[in-house]
Order: sequence, then structure tokens, then C-alpha cells
Amino acid sequence: MPSNPARPLRAYLPAALIGLLILDGLLLWLSPAEQTLGQVVKLVYLHGALISTCMIGFIVAGILGLIWFIVRKTVLLRWLMALQRATAVTWVIYLLSSMWVTYMAWGVAIAWGEPRVAATIRVTLTVAVILIVTEIVKMPLLTAAGNALLGIVVMVIIESAGVIRHPIDPIGASNSASIQWFYAGIMLTTIAALGALIALIHRRTRPD
Repeated sequence: MPSNPARPLRAYLPAALIGLLILDGLLLWLSPAEQTLGQVVKLVYLHGALISTCMIGFIVAGILGLIWFIVRKTVLLRWLMALQRATAVTWVIYLLSSMWVTYMAWGVAIAWGEPRVAATIRVTLTVAVILIVTEIVKMPLLTAAGNALLGIVVMVIIESAGVIRHPIDPIGASNSASIQWFYAGIMLTTIAALGALIALIHRRTRPD
């Protein structure tokens, strides 16, 4: 039988994911502290990288959902479902880390009066409903439509959320080149980790 050159590459996916997570942790550990928040700012780096990665994941899933209506390819649907699941897992990690960083910075795990927190809760509920419905029904048309809707809803909710205590763009507004470069590295590593998780989920769920 002819060998499959892609099979060895797929075998390295778990190691690649673990390596990227270790690299993310190393970058966070080496990243600079900040005058006001001190070492707590490192959690802010992770917080920002996670939500930006999730936004990219949900929006790309929405675009793939719209493309599916044109091409109607099973392979596209499998990648779409892998992207949906991986981004949902990343969103849960973001949700837990956001409570941690909120507690360390503000002294409460959930700042109920903050519009960004309310937006996070709405996105979480939307993601949960669409994920549960698509997993139960398992209908390609519903999966594509649900992800297309989710991409739009997430973008609208997050972009329209106001702020009270939450800074609008604390890292982007920083004058420190070191902070900017480390955050860019954390962001790229987090996105790459999402990519490895997507490929791993796709490998485990694809038919033989």
C-alpha cells in the first residue's frame, strides 16, 4: 500500500499543541511588568490574546459557514465543526482567565456592572446554545447557518460593548516597545495553538 505522507505530520499535533502552550507560558513569564498593575499585567496579556483569538475563530467560522452555502462540501463542514469546537474550548479558557484577571485587578471575580462582562456573558450563552443545538441536531444546513450567525452576533456584541472601569486598549495604548513585542508574540502563539487544536479535533473526528 502507498504510504500517506500526511499521517506522520498528524501524529505530531499533540506535541505541537503542548509545545505552543509551553511557549505561550514562557513568553508570559518573560514579559515585562507594568507600573500600575505590576506582574498582574501578564494576565492582561493572556486575557487580550485569548479574546482576540476567539474573535478570529468565531468570525472565520462564520465566513466558512457562509462559504458552505455556496460550495456545499463535506470537507469544509468538517473543518468548520472543528473550528467551532476548538474556539468554544478557547472561549471557556478565556472566560475562566477573565475571572482570574478581574479578581487580581479589581478584587472581584465577576464585575457585574461592567458592560464588557455583560457582553462576555451574552456571547457565552450564544455560543452554548448554538454549539448544543448543532451537536444534537447534526444537520449541515443548521451547522453552517448557526456558525454564520454566531460570527455576526459575537462581533456585534463585543464591538458594541461600552466600558466603565475596563480600559479600552491598555496594551495598544502603551508606549513600551517591549510590551508591544511580547504581546504580539503571545498573540501569535495563542493563535497558532488554536490552529493546532483545530487540526487535532479535525483529525480525531474525521472518518477513516
